[in-house]
Amino acid sequence: MSVEFNRKLAYTICERWSIPKGGDVEPFFDLFHDDAEFTTMVNKDMLPRLGGTLTKGEFRHWVFYETRLTASNVNVAGVTADENRVAVEAYSNMEVQGKAYKNSYHWLFEVKDGKISKARFYLDTLFAKQAIEWMDEASYQSRSAAQGK
Repeated sequence: MSVEFNRKLAYTICERWSIPKGGDVEPFFDLFHDDAEFTTMVNKDMLPRLGGTLTKGEFRHWVFYETRLTASNVNVAGVTADENRVAVEAYSNMEVQGKAYKNSYHWLFEVKDGKISKARFYLDTLFAKQAIEWMDEASYQSRSAAQGK
């Protein structure tokens, strides 16, 4: 694909990853090949659910879980693109249980036939770990309330 196509793809990724709470995750995942791989470059012991490489289905499950509990708001800070790769600097502003979650990211996407075939995510793991704990707490409270506890 062209450099300009990949540059636009980077902005589309962030637009579609900005999903309202309870929103549809499929427009985001339409940007990826069915056999795409998602690798979060973190110690798996620190973030067991996200560390290592996930399939498209596994990563979709995570994004779906996350967006049931909070809106996902992702913004582009910078883009560098070539013919088959695009690097994105981005940041998020989210609220989980009334607590602010702001993180900075560097994502590297490999592009094949107009879709993303591989994604590598770099982020501040301490902030991400805290946000996951907040989401798990919100999920637990929601389930408990539904069960009348």
